[in-house]
Amino acid sequence: MNLKDPQFILEQIALVIASMVWTLIILVGIALFWAYQDIQTRWEYVLTAPPEALAQVAEAPPAIPLPVVEVSPTSTPWAGPGPTATPTATKFPTPTATRVVPLPEVLPETLNPDDPVPVVIHTDEELAVIATEQAAADSVTIDILPTPTDVAAAPTSVPTLLPPTATPVPPPVVEQPVQVEVPANPTGSGIPDHLKIPSVGIDANIIPVGWNVVQKDGREYSIWQVADYAVGWHKTTALLGHPGNTVMAGHHNVNGEVFRDLVNVEVGDQISVSSNGQTFNYVVEMKTIVKEKGEPPDVRRKNAQWIAPTDDERLTFVTCWPYTNNTHRVIVVAKPV
Repeated sequence: MNLKDPQFILEQIALVIASMVWTLIILVGIALFWAYQDIQTRWEYVLTAPPEALAQVAEAPPAIPLPVVEVSPTSTPWAGPGPTATPTATKFPTPTATRVVPLPEVLPETLNPDDPVPVVIHTDEELAVIATEQAAADSVTIDILPTPTDVAAAPTSVPTLLPPTATPVPPPVVEQPVQVEVPANPTGSGIPDHLKIPSVGIDANIIPVGWNVVQKDGREYSIWQVADYAVGWHKTTALLGHPGNTVMAGHHNVNGEVFRDLVNVEVGDQISVSSNGQTFNYVVEMKTIVKEKGEPPDVRRKNAQWIAPTDDERLTFVTCWPYTNNTHRVIVVAKPV
């Protein structure tokens, strides 16, 4: 073997090129195989899905605006001169900065911890709405749309006018920040603890789940927790037997795969959910699949409207799809029998 022999050098170069070509052929073959599996799964769904589900693929429940009630303070006219008041300095407490926990704004999924779901930085007005919603969730309030008569009127402000000879300047109003905490697990009747969907063989326990707050690049993000080896009930959503949207999610290809066959549920299938020995029966009214991974924030927030509060009583189930990855979400909606 002569390393300086031109023929030997050419043979070695040809061997390296042949190895690279065969490696490329194998990788292309693997990619084509997975692409075929994905396309075949989607095509099977299109062929087997009912027309009602295909017609509603792009539809989502509309966002429900919260009513705003404005109360104007009444004033008492000046009753005449009175005793001269001596202005005094009023000491007000110094407000303390309070960390506000952002709420999740997208559908739950199995995530890489290094790639959290982005959320939008809220304005002061949006933070006030978030604080109100979380305070309501902490007390397990079911009514999500109060009527004007349900909103307590603000106390009437009656300013006292002093004589022109001594009119002190009113002190500024200091708004205290609102601290928002993740609600604790609720207790009592209506908390789901077991799920059965006989048509697809789903029979699993249910546990309450919340969300995690992670930090990346100096910002905070919230992501829904997904239960392992059980179905996760979003503990800030409606209780069973009450008006509202009862939301549940689960893994489809890891950690128990409790919702692996959720994609095979059909309109009309029966569902039963237990709560402390009491059974609630539902029937599937709609199933759809939405694209989630790689979509812009506006599309993902629109997809999240499926798990938003509603006026009617319903169950909403969410899981990832297809089995080989997590690019889409299967949404199943059921109503009481």
